[in-house]
Amino acid sequence: MSVMTRTRRRVTVPHGQARGVPIAIIGAGFGGLCAALKLNAAGYQNVIVYERAPEVGGTWQANTYPGAACDAPSHIYSYSFAQDVDWSRRFAPGPEIQAYLHRCVEQAGLASRIRTNTAVTEAQWSGTEWIITLADGSQERADLLIPAVGHLCLPSIPDLPGLETFGGPTFHTARWDHSVDLTGKRVAIVGTGASAVQAIPAIADTVNQMTVFQRSATYVMSKPEKVYTDRLHRVYRRISPAKLVARGAIWGAFEMFNYSFWRFPTTMTLLQRMHARQLRREVPDPALRAALTPDYPIGCKRIPIANDFYPTMNRADVALVTDHITGVTATGLSTAAAAHPADVIIFATGFETTQFLSSVVIRGRDGRTLQEHWTDRAGAYLGLSVPDFPNMFLMWGPNTNLGAGSIVYMMEAQADHVIAAADILSTQPGSTVEISTAAYREFLDEIRTRQSRTIWAGCRNWYHDDRGNDIHNWHGSMRTYRRRVRQPHPQHYRVTSPVGDQISATVE
Repeated sequence: MSVMTRTRRRVTVPHGQARGVPIAIIGAGFGGLCAALKLNAAGYQNVIVYERAPEVGGTWQANTYPGAACDAPSHIYSYSFAQDVDWSRRFAPGPEIQAYLHRCVEQAGLASRIRTNTAVTEAQWSGTEWIITLADGSQERADLLIPAVGHLCLPSIPDLPGLETFGGPTFHTARWDHSVDLTGKRVAIVGTGASAVQAIPAIADTVNQMTVFQRSATYVMSKPEKVYTDRLHRVYRRISPAKLVARGAIWGAFEMFNYSFWRFPTTMTLLQRMHARQLRREVPDPALRAALTPDYPIGCKRIPIANDFYPTMNRADVALVTDHITGVTATGLSTAAAAHPADVIIFATGFETTQFLSSVVIRGRDGRTLQEHWTDRAGAYLGLSVPDFPNMFLMWGPNTNLGAGSIVYMMEAQADHVIAAADILSTQPGSTVEISTAAYREFLDEIRTRQSRTIWAGCRNWYHDDRGNDIHNWHGSMRTYRRRVRQPHPQHYRVTSPVGDQISATVE
């Protein structure tokens, strides 16, 4: 409604008291659990988390391929409010991260509020609340909707001619088939991205022959790994500030590195030289080294880290193929130059990245779906809010990804924003909180302007949609994002009472 209103009230709500606002969270990965844990700590008891998988964990529940690990240090790839954990190493393996999330849920007593094996198929704004439809056809209701399904959840498998004729097992790294014994098998791996960089060395000693099909080379940097000993954990327990200092130092280093992606892209040339020296040192064969040398600037695409990828590619039982795959036969894959026999085909080909929330149909005030609103480009105010979708806040939405840093830090800031909105609804039952169209468009214009100056501009990568818009990355520092999310301009939101009055409220 118009800014000219009959009633204007400032809403303030003290934290810590029990609140009964019905809240629905879709997804129990890092983002969904972050929102649930912080809402629980703020006193919100009527929170339900819907998770289609059999257990919590998000990407760490789905990605169980050999060698799966995080490429962000464990100290910052964990919640700031749940640091009482003895990580085994600087970069924790997937099962350890999965166990950490389970522990967070158990310690907070949230298990009873998480419904696993429960897929949400649709959410519809009724005019007063969200009607949520589950896969079994049942419907539930909530005042506040928090989609937290993540960016990278739908595996992308190339449409290769003849794939259906292949006589052996085929699967994606994000859907690893552990029933397939790779011992002594000829294995073809399609892709050399982040998951391939981890999986290839992990299975090299098991298979008989591995053929790696590379579309474009990847900058794989050395991994500054470190084992965390019992002695170090004892120090952390006895001197509590020690872990905070270590975490702060790691966070600060990544924050500084993050500037190279969006503010000082020319500084990445130093990293590119370091990679060239590393490649000369680790890959002695000139032909193989040339094939593994990327033909684009470093930072344009994701930079995996590993200490065993290049040494594995040197092995006699590992072959690198850079020719385009023309098709698949019953016995392997073919290129224009040769046939490559295989017993198993593994796709390490990433995810569908241009369709946010592809697994859920979300309909807003006008009945149109979120995807229909995003026909031109996916976008949300600060990655959180979309006009015509009242009382809905995304976790890890468009343009909140990072080139370097802690995505968990970003999620915690988003969760604080959600709590502020929930506080308004708690004080004014039946009210709606909605981002204005003007604020939304102003933010998207800002993103368009800033993205042209980043290292990602002009690159061919999964960050961009078909129109060339970078719909994934945040073009700023982590600190700036947190400041803007926690203290947005009050006039950017329309807070409307049940009788249609506009309320002055600060969402911070």
